[in-house]
Amino acid sequence: MMQDYQQELAAIKDLLSKNPEGMSVTDISKALKKNKNTVGRYLDILLISGQVDMRTFGMAKVYTISRRVPLSAMLSYSRELIMVLDDANRIIDINDNFLALLELPREQAVGKNIAYLQSPAADTHELLGSIAKNGGDREITITFPTRDRGERIFHQKCIPTVFDDGKKAITVMLTDVTEHILAEREIRDSEERFRMMADNIQDGLIIMENGTIIYANKRIAEITGYSIKELWALKPIGIIAPEYREKAEEHARAVEAHPEKPRDLQTCIVRKDGERRFVHTRVSGVRHHDRFYNFIVFTDVTEHRLQDARIAESEERFRMMADNIQDGLIIVENDRIVFSNRRIKEITGYTTEEIARQGIDGTLQAEDITEIVDARFLPIRERCQIREVFQAVRPDSPEPCEFKIWIRRKDGERRYIHGKVTAARRGDITSYYITIADITGFAEREKVLRERIDALQELLH
Repeated sequence: MMQDYQQELAAIKDLLSKNPEGMSVTDISKALKKNKNTVGRYLDILLISGQVDMRTFGMAKVYTISRRVPLSAMLSYSRELIMVLDDANRIIDINDNFLALLELPREQAVGKNIAYLQSPAADTHELLGSIAKNGGDREITITFPTRDRGERIFHQKCIPTVFDDGKKAITVMLTDVTEHILAEREIRDSEERFRMMADNIQDGLIIMENGTIIYANKRIAEITGYSIKELWALKPIGIIAPEYREKAEEHARAVEAHPEKPRDLQTCIVRKDGERRFVHTRVSGVRHHDRFYNFIVFTDVTEHRLQDARIAESEERFRMMADNIQDGLIIVENDRIVFSNRRIKEITGYTTEEIARQGIDGTLQAEDITEIVDARFLPIRERCQIREVFQAVRPDSPEPCEFKIWIRRKDGERRYIHGKVTAARRGDITSYYITIADITGFAEREKVLRERIDALQELLH
């Protein structure tokens, strides 16, 4: 009886193999000249055991031979780790990849209940727990701490399996996703580090994808007064002051045309509360496939601009004062003239550019030094350079160095000047301040007076 039963099943499978498009119960019963009910029972047996497949077309059921891969072939050639368990969780079969992970010989695994499997190289508790808890009915990710390779991460999939004799089993398939998961973790960690960095820098940052804001840090919200959510709904050009927008749009087009060349722009934005702030923007771009990314860095330079304006105003006041004093003034830093007032140009006959180019020695061409009040600074010589005088001055000394010398103007005329030199140090820079008084008239009158005194003395003798 059992032999007839197996023969009938084999006959149905052979018939279906010859008709790969499928056959209905009626077609099979006619071909085999069997009762439809009997054929239906045989087909149920084959369907349950997984040997045939069934598709439904309306009320009709069409059967085809099952396209199955032999379990032995799957175990031998698959890259996954595969283990087959019976309904009592005993290991029926296991492939070499799984055995390599466990570092167990086949005879110590096959036939053993998985709960009692002792691996010297991997902790299988999570695998046991997942099978016991879920019955292998869903896909999950599990971790194996291993002795030599550290943490290994697998995607676990349990497939209900039916053998030819109708017995049920579970095929456990593990796919090693360690590198993929670790890469994802690294990406997440990298994104978190980027977010922490971006949210703590002093510059505002906006990242755009194809013209849409996809990221804005906290600082840009502080600079603009808009919330992060509001910024996502805006276009950066919308916060630029109207009179600066044309220039900003021109820079944006240039970056898109040549993304390898970052662009810098000084511009003005209008905050949500209407306040204007001056910002320095640096815009760069990256093209990736069909996407174009813009990275816009905003530096609030409003306070710097105000400070620069205050410094410029202070310098202008100093220049106005210096140009209206009666003495000439020269400021020297690092052997370079950085300022000369209007009066020194009148005394020497040189322009500002000529004075800066010639330096102190070329401007004050000394013929001789007739008086130095503090002789400790420099011994009196018949001829010397005036630079040697002021370089001997000690910075922040309360007593200036004074000198009287004859110089020649640009036009060759001789002038007699009285100079005072003071010095101050700021960090690595020493500044020398030289005030010059033209006392040529006094010297000439003194010369005439001396000549008269000498003539009178000759008469008296």
